[in-house]
Amino acid sequence: MNKKSILQILVAIFLIVFIGMLYVKIKTPTVASPQMNLLLITLDTTRADHLGCYGYTRPTSPNLDKLAAGSIQFDLAISQAAVTPVSHASIFTGLNPYNHGLRVLHGLKANRLVAEHKTLAEIWRDSGGETAAFVSAFPVTASFGLDQGFKHFDTNFPQADGKGLISIEGIVDTAMSQRSSDSTTKSAIEWLNKKADFEMSLFMWVHYFDPHDPELLPPKEVLDKFKPASQKEEDRLLAIYDAEIFYMDSHIGKLLDAFKKRGLRENTIVIVVADHGEGLGDHNWWSHGILYQEQINVPLIMHIPNIKGGKRVSSMVSTVDLMPTILEAAKIDPSIWPTMDGNSLLEVMKIGRTAKQSYVYSDSVNILTYGRPGVSKKFDQKDDKLYSIMDGTYKLIYHQLRPNKTEFYNLKTDPNEIINLADSKPLEMQVLMRYLKNLDAFSNVMPDMSSSDLERIEKLKSLGYLQ
Repeated sequence: MNKKSILQILVAIFLIVFIGMLYVKIKTPTVASPQMNLLLITLDTTRADHLGCYGYTRPTSPNLDKLAAGSIQFDLAISQAAVTPVSHASIFTGLNPYNHGLRVLHGLKANRLVAEHKTLAEIWRDSGGETAAFVSAFPVTASFGLDQGFKHFDTNFPQADGKGLISIEGIVDTAMSQRSSDSTTKSAIEWLNKKADFEMSLFMWVHYFDPHDPELLPPKEVLDKFKPASQKEEDRLLAIYDAEIFYMDSHIGKLLDAFKKRGLRENTIVIVVADHGEGLGDHNWWSHGILYQEQINVPLIMHIPNIKGGKRVSSMVSTVDLMPTILEAAKIDPSIWPTMDGNSLLEVMKIGRTAKQSYVYSDSVNILTYGRPGVSKKFDQKDDKLYSIMDGTYKLIYHQLRPNKTEFYNLKTDPNEIINLADSKPLEMQVLMRYLKNLDAFSNVMPDMSSSDLERIEKLKSLGYLQ
């Protein structure tokens, strides 16, 4: 074969390859990279009514109040669970718990997010963005599958991997499975400052845990700002709770300042949301894990560039709405969006209300004894599987194991959920019951713990979840 023939063959091969590449480029849609940065801040165990922007009289949240003043604040944002990993899984998938599959803190199954569900971080990464997370406690670690999609996942506290939790003497260190907001913020800012530039849009998740645990105290000068109303143990714990929110808020301010100094704030979506609230004695329940409003009506503040702030939305929304809202705001190609239960809130943010009222679901299916041994001396025995449906006026709390204890409230006339209307409003209650039963949401998760669950049990004990 002469040189001319070889050259002709090479040219032909080149043309075939070139045409093939051109065809693939034409046929394969280009996935749009995120058009904004995203800073998602999740507040563990933080009640809306203990923040100034929600009407609290103590000065617990000056930085969040300032952010809310220039953002959209939602007054009736409902979390899908009053349990940390379950709630976060709904935020990161846009799915209700019966669809994403992470339903319990412990048990024989359903204690980890199923990998097949695409998370917000995975979508962000796959569309060309950068992802980083800085979390403050065990219930949001890789043990529950909540690291999915994060290129950088910072759990710089001793017990993130479950090793060494209990000493040879059998002592559980209650501070070992968590860290305070100063440490988490320091890690996040140091990582941010080490980045020479951001060629890709950044999604940073920062999780704060301070209000969850009165044993991981803020500095004395912070505690001194919040004096107990009396010598009662409950008042002492309330003062600690407020001090912890204040300390967390101060570090949120530092994080926001760091974004501003890097020139990132103007093009950054900032969302602050709690995973759930806390009983604090309401409904004779001190901790969390059940479905009254003080536990599932969470603070939600959203700042999206080019949407005018300074508004409050009173319509009921859900934390499963966050993921579709973010994907639309960041202009991520809808062709790669997964199926979600939530709906984008961009239009709601513009007009200040939802176009129509829909149903919102929450659940709590773990059998647990909540408490804080040695601190509050209170133990809240949760011995049922609970399911909530709300329509904006009425609220159903269905007790799966004890249906005769099912609760039904009119939130318009009874916002504190005192008067159970289950017997007096049977027709109205049946509307929500039918809706619930059609969801196929009831859990068959076994309440018992296996021997292999020991490390998780002890870690949850150290965080005050179990007696």
